[in-house]
Amino acid sequence: MKYSLIIIFLILTSCSDDPAKIRNRDLIERDKFINILTDMHIMDAITNDPKYFRKFDASDSVDIYSSIFEEYEVTKAEFDSTVSAYSKQPDAYLKIYDEVILELNYRLDTLKENEPRFNTEEKKERVREKNR
Repeated sequence: MKYSLIIIFLILTSCSDDPAKIRNRDLIERDKFINILTDMHIMDAITNDPKYFRKFDASDSVDIYSSIFEEYEVTKAEFDSTVSAYSKQPDAYLKIYDEVILELNYRLDTLKENEPRFNTEEKKERVREKNR
């Protein structure tokens, strides 16, 4: 009986997954993971907007993230393992995504600041040209 209680205790404690254990695993480093997710969301935005993307066929669209994995020198398996580990800890994953959203908003604000300013007539003329 005593041994069965010890075994049950070990099983229960080994199944719990806290944020500290996420940091101790052999997973993608947190800041790199945030950068990868940020770039993936930008890639999604580009490939889902028909104004900007080239038409991918089904075989191409599966591999749209390979260049991101290469840039950060990670494999798809490492990425999947990291996502799996964080998905078991929603609070830690939400903190990751808070930073991803902050980075995406920062980049958007930076683009808006550098966007050329047009007066109302120039904007109306551009709309007319697009509609012709």
